[in-house]
Amino acid sequence: MSKTIISRALIYKKFGDPNEVLGLETINVSAEPGREECLVQWLASPVNPLDINRIQGNYAIKAEPPVIGGSEGVGRVFKAGPGSRFKVGDHVTIFSAETPFWTEYGVVDDCELVKLDNRIPLDLAATLMINPPTAWIMLQKYVRLEKGDYVIQNSANSGVGRSVIELCKAFGYKSINIVRDRKNIESLKTDLWKIGADHVFTEEEFKSTSRKFLKSINSRPKLALNGVGGKSALQISSVLERGGTCVTYGGMSKKAHEFTTSALVFNDIQVRGVAVGMWARREENLDEWNHCVDEVQKLAVAGKLTAIPMEKVSISDYKKAIQRSMEGRSIKQLFIINSPISSHL
Repeated sequence: MSKTIISRALIYKKFGDPNEVLGLETINVSAEPGREECLVQWLASPVNPLDINRIQGNYAIKAEPPVIGGSEGVGRVFKAGPGSRFKVGDHVTIFSAETPFWTEYGVVDDCELVKLDNRIPLDLAATLMINPPTAWIMLQKYVRLEKGDYVIQNSANSGVGRSVIELCKAFGYKSINIVRDRKNIESLKTDLWKIGADHVFTEEEFKSTSRKFLKSINSRPKLALNGVGGKSALQISSVLERGGTCVTYGGMSKKAHEFTTSALVFNDIQVRGVAVGMWARREENLDEWNHCVDEVQKLAVAGKLTAIPMEKVSISDYKKAIQRSMEGRSIKQLFIINSPISSHL
């Protein structure tokens, strides 16, 4: 009889309200990985908006329940099977549309695993495969930017937005960052300036001062990055230089994306969209995807990419984390699934 490990896992057996359908259960996981497989001990995984959408059944890619939750995270190789290219202690992740991260252990094929540099802090490693690559792709693949060029974005305090700020700084671009007004706005602005933002405005501030501001810089933005939609998309796309590009990666406002007729017809802007998972899986992008992952890791090791603010929650307290995520709190929830053998977290 094969040996097994009892593993706790957050599972939903039907689509619905995550507060009602998600439950902590135990599953049996093989303790003996097969050839070119690894037994992975998952360490940490965030609660992303797409995790909530998947449980609700509202995400474009659906896996029929029962499903173990999670969309990204970090683990360590607990045991490597015969012929595996990994060794015990390696930090790993998976980049897949259907990834069971919210479990203590799992057996994974080598071909699905991505090795992560063990020097990357675990809270950053757990969130390294969606937000930073999305930012990297948008900054590198749609417009040829030179050092000193301007990029404008909304949702600048989001995970992608913070990655955009840090990558702009690393690449020598200038970032113009738009955020929603809030009680702690000055504290938020200071936080974004500290990680490299060149300019930070609330939506209202930019509306009233944009003409004066745009005259004060040497050129208009070539690239706008839209994660909000609605009038916020209109606000950033309408200030692009002639022939500029607006790339949409999300729609947090849940409103249709707006673009002016004058921007499209008379300013000849381009409107594009990106989903990092779909982009990375195109065969023609494979080499560039590998380069992206390698560069993102190097920047993380060098401290030029940092973790977003997160509240660390034990997997046993999942109800609290799910509720806080659904309330739209500004601080992301990070499940600590197993105690890491590291002082990074």
